Amino acid sequence: MDKLRLAYYDVVPADLRTFCSLTSRISKHVLDKFGIGNELMPCQLWYTNQTQNYVVGFLNQQEPSSEWNGHVVCRAGNVIMDAATQNLEVKLGVPVPWVVVARRFLVTTQLISRARLDNNAMLEWFYPPANMDTNPPVEPVALVEQYGNLLYERIAHSPT
Repeated sequence: MDKLRLAYYDVVPADLRTFCSLTSRISKHVLDKFGIGNELMPCQLWYTNQTQNYVVGFLNQQEPSSEWNGHVVCRAGNVIMDAATQNLEVKLGVPVPWVVVARRFLVTTQLISRARLDNNAMLEWFYPPANMDTNPPVEPVALVEQYGNLLYERIAHSPT
């Protein structure tokens, strides 16, 4: 996962960095090619610091939107990878890493995972609230395969 995290936006165009369904499906494609069991995991992404609290995904929206009202990451074992944390920076002006890999909590709770950032802020991933549409949108298979295959080749042929 760390090699995937490090290579991700060397291969995938930066303009895709806010499309969680697409980036998670690309990650899934790469892990599938390596034979690593994984799944898409719908969630809410929370950013908190001393003065701010932002949430991405599964919010009660007042205005209709063409965007999916959710967030999704790729889970492999007890690790999640979020390659769309940039939703926080692009849409809300909150600086965050472009890709985050974090360990899942192995106890039953609403909190899936947590990552502390360099500025003492926190990223947290929570299970979606009840009664929400948790099905990520379908993404263009050709695009997923194109960038997934390029990432796979980059990682497979990189020095250990």
